[in-house]
Amino acid sequence: MEKSKAIFITFAHLIFIPIPLKYLIVTLLVILSFIKITQAQSTTQSTIKAIRIENPPLIDGFVNDEVWKKAFVVDDFKQREPNEGAPASEKTEFLTCYDENNIYFGIKCWAAPKDIIAKEMARDVSLGKDDRVQIIIDTYLDHRNGYWFQIGPRGSIGDAIVSENGAAFNKQWDGLWTGKAKITDYGWEAELAIPFKTMGFDKESKQWGIKFIRNMVNKLETDYWPVANLNTHKFQVSDAGILDGIENITQGIGLDISPYLVTGLNTKKGEKNDPKLTGGIDLFYQLTPSLKSSLTINTDFAETEVDDRQINLTRFSIHYPEKRAFFLDGANYFQFGIEGDRQSPVASKIIPFFSRRMGLDKEGGPIPINVGAKITGQVDDWNIGMMYINDARETGMNNFSVARLTRNIGKQSSIGIIGTYGNALGEQTNLVTGADLKLSTSTFQGNKNVSFYLFGLKSNTSETNGNDAVWGTQIVYPNDLINARLGYHQIGENFIAGMGFVPRTNIKETYGELKFGPRPKKFGILQIEFGGSFDNINNFITGDLETREYVIQPLGIRFLSGEEISYSLLSQYELLAEDFNIFEDIVIPQGTYEWWRNKIQLETKGARNVWGEASYTFGNFYSGKRKDIKMLVNWKVAIPLFLSGAITRNIIELPEGNFTANIYQVNANILFSPDVTLYNYFQYDNASKSAGFQSRFQWILKPGNEIILVWTSNFLKPADAFFMDESAIRLKLKYNIRF
Repeated sequence: MEKSKAIFITFAHLIFIPIPLKYLIVTLLVILSFIKITQAQSTTQSTIKAIRIENPPLIDGFVNDEVWKKAFVVDDFKQREPNEGAPASEKTEFLTCYDENNIYFGIKCWAAPKDIIAKEMARDVSLGKDDRVQIIIDTYLDHRNGYWFQIGPRGSIGDAIVSENGAAFNKQWDGLWTGKAKITDYGWEAELAIPFKTMGFDKESKQWGIKFIRNMVNKLETDYWPVANLNTHKFQVSDAGILDGIENITQGIGLDISPYLVTGLNTKKGEKNDPKLTGGIDLFYQLTPSLKSSLTINTDFAETEVDDRQINLTRFSIHYPEKRAFFLDGANYFQFGIEGDRQSPVASKIIPFFSRRMGLDKEGGPIPINVGAKITGQVDDWNIGMMYINDARETGMNNFSVARLTRNIGKQSSIGIIGTYGNALGEQTNLVTGADLKLSTSTFQGNKNVSFYLFGLKSNTSETNGNDAVWGTQIVYPNDLINARLGYHQIGENFIAGMGFVPRTNIKETYGELKFGPRPKKFGILQIEFGGSFDNINNFITGDLETREYVIQPLGIRFLSGEEISYSLLSQYELLAEDFNIFEDIVIPQGTYEWWRNKIQLETKGARNVWGEASYTFGNFYSGKRKDIKMLVNWKVAIPLFLSGAITRNIIELPEGNFTANIYQVNANILFSPDVTLYNYFQYDNASKSAGFQSRFQWILKPGNEIILVWTSNFLKPADAFFMDESAIRLKLKYNIRF
């Protein structure tokens, strides 16, 4: 009886103590639980032997060199989908060997020629609708981070950095390596040569993590070695196999010198043409095999893709992804808090270091970068990221520094700190410091993933005092049958991330979701998904509810045919403390608003030559009505020619006025070969009443040596006809020397 009374008193105290202290107590309980879980982790990993060779294979896409007979062969693949744990439906072989300078992979994929889906050839395009093979290499054997490489049947190659044990995926990273593939009479083959100069690694370790994946789109089948269950992330690192015996490898001197020359012409209506001729250099040096330094002088981003246009119908800034190569290389070392959790609805709301603040103005226009320096990599269990940038902006601060340090704990957890100094948002000096903790395991209840995050930040801005801190926590259970998340954070009114992205301050936000995904494997259904989510945002000072969002998804179906359909019901509440100028001269008056909307989504099978997706959202909106229509259609006309078009229409009727916000996008790409491509991208939106066109020709002579020709233009439509307001053409010659 006394014990029960004590428990009751304990919980009563927990209910009535102040909210921050409650979160602190819950946090401490979670930490203690995680320490117990992580200490109990134990896994058995499959192992392959690293075979050293003297004469490397010729990388031509045919796995027929004599040296491949010496390579270690992996052929025991198991399905992850659609039949978890079943043997792969088609035979697959991965052959692995290495020499002093490179690691080599030969791949043989058996399949009936009519079943091979191979529409893409260009580098770094999405192969999500193509057959492909993927390799993940954990060169530090830290069970968290890895290099990801993929290749399709027609030789399209891609790479990425995997971090957060597969939860974070930096597809924009580009390494220097070679891959070729050929379709044969029995299926298709591929060969890869990846230089050790392209990857950081622990020179003291003879073991790397390794994972092989094969995707067959026509069958919706993914095959893994080692075996992977449905609860793991697609690119989870912790359950990789072991590549044992890799030793006596070198990165040479570890120096890359990449000079470039850029010439071109700028034109603007009513102004004199402005010819351009400039050059610059990028230097990369491996301080150690696991620690890389970079220096860029007079940086040029002529080849960078333009941003996809968006029309902002909210009161807060929209997040755009980074696309510039210098900032993408090693970007995972600067991620903080929940930023690396791609599935979190708030992952882009608290970013202390946002690289687009440097070298770009508020409208996304380029600002020349005079010099940039960076160090990224690992030293033992420490992960290091440091960067300095000086750009040529004419007002405000133009020097920016960031340092990020994390320490690995246990098998999959970490603790870290971050600091930034610089302010792209104003004239005041700005220093941001922070700390974060991540406790994670992939062996909860045997094979389940669960992660806990805790983070805090404080800004110090001249002429600003008090209420300038952030702290938050999140727990995630991201598994196949049950996918759950619960989080909380608060952001002070005067918190300023001068080099970050924090679109909304002076708030306390609580959010969560719970989804179920049973797999009946009947009636042609692969998986059923249903559940819901919530997001409550209160004023930090007054506690008043400012925003509330509920999403109820009663039904979502993934069919074995490859199609997907879902229906959702959305409820939203908004408190407008001041009038809201939503579009052009239409203003929604201050007040409280609440409404409901419906959303239907469809997606067709990507294995077809014509495929696409569409969504239709309809219902109330503030004091009126709103309909959103989104359509995307892709057409692989022939192997060299790809066309796609997208339409986004927001049709809004309000007492204050009616309007329609439109965005039209068209792609026309010609793929001459995996190394020679021509991309054409047209966009128009009626908010800016302008159209943009970018044409990019790229010829990769060999990895690192490229010829790039880019024409970017902007067209205005003040009345009924377009006219070209400005344009820029650039010819860029890149050369890479490796020592």
